[in-house]
Amino acid sequence: MSQATETTSLSAFRPRVLYTAYHVQDLDKAVAFYTDVLGLQQRMRFELPSGEWECVLEYPESKGSGVILMWNPKSTGKPDLGDGYSRLVFKVSDLDAAVELLRSRDARITTPPTDTPMGLRYALFQDPDGYTIELMQLGKS
Repeated sequence: MSQATETTSLSAFRPRVLYTAYHVQDLDKAVAFYTDVLGLQQRMRFELPSGEWECVLEYPESKGSGVILMWNPKSTGKPDLGDGYSRLVFKVSDLDAAVELLRSRDARITTPPTDTPMGLRYALFQDPDGYTIELMQLGKS
């Protein structure tokens, strides 16, 4: 990489993804799913000046990265998933066991464990608002 590229691009500042944030219809229901089913922990919940609420969830070992759930109590419908959102991806060590746990908690599995030619395994499921979440295992079991 050239010196000019290093100093003129954001990579010079060593960025890393901290959170993925999106809107949910029912904050308590979404928090229950992400904590009880996925095992994230709520770090903080607060009201913004706009009247929306923000809830920060993390895995304890993540060292400051996770999911932010946004909720507007004035909104009456489901969030518009739109064309811009694709999916949230979690790396797991045992995909099959993770999918069985999700099934036991009545999560809607939309793509069962699938092997790819690149040596990755993945499965897709949906949260209570219909957002797609991917579990990925690096390497075959």
